Order: sequence, then structure tokens, then C-alpha cells
Amino acid sequence: MLITSIFIARHAVMAFLAILPVMGAAIVWIPAALFLLLQGSWEKALILTAWGGIVVALIDNLVYPILVKNRLHLHTVPVFLSMLGGLVVFGAAGIVLGPTLFALMIFLINLWRRRLHANEEETG
Repeated sequence: MLITSIFIARHAVMAFLAILPVMGAAIVWIPAALFLLLQGSWEKALILTAWGGIVVALIDNLVYPILVKNRLHLHTVPVFLSMLGGLVVFGAAGIVLGPTLFALMIFLINLWRRRLHANEEETG
């Protein structure tokens, strides 16, 4: 039970730190790999290092900028939080629905502000 809790906590911390720009999830997986290596589990340490160094780094530094480019005009933290909120409210579909509804909300608020500002200029 304790090992499962540590496993879940490590992944939760890694997911949260993945939004940091430079090191991100490496702040967690590098010490975890070193810990596994010091325990004598060099196979697990090698797998974790390969996964973190190749898969996670590739997604963070290459695939994400290609997919997002200049289309995402929001900071990563609110998008991450909207993904979590969408996941809680809508389940697995919330990973897409959460950020979509968040972006729609931001658009509607900006539209409302522009119309309010235009009305103030007409009357004032």
C-alpha cells in the first residue's frame, strides 16, 4: 500500500512540475532514477532514465511546440488546471473539453469587454 501511494504521489508531483519550462518533470525523475540506482535496481533506473530522457523530453521539447505553435494564446498553468477540472467534471473527455470550454470562456469575456468599452465610447 505504501509503495502504491509513493508511486501515485511521484507521478502527481511529476505531472504538476511538467508545466515548468526548463527542467519540469526531470526535477522528479532524475532523483527517482538515482534513488533506484542506489538501491541496486539498475534495470528500473535505466528504464526510468530512458523514458524520462527520450519520451518525456521529446514530448515536452519537440511535439508540444509543433502541435501548439502560436495557436495557444494562454499560459500553460491555466490550461493544465482546466484539463484537471475538465477531467473531474467530464471524465476522460474533459482533457479536451476542459481547455476548450476555458478558451471559449476567455473569448466570451474578451468579447463582452470590447462591447462594453465600445458602448462607453459611444455614450461618453
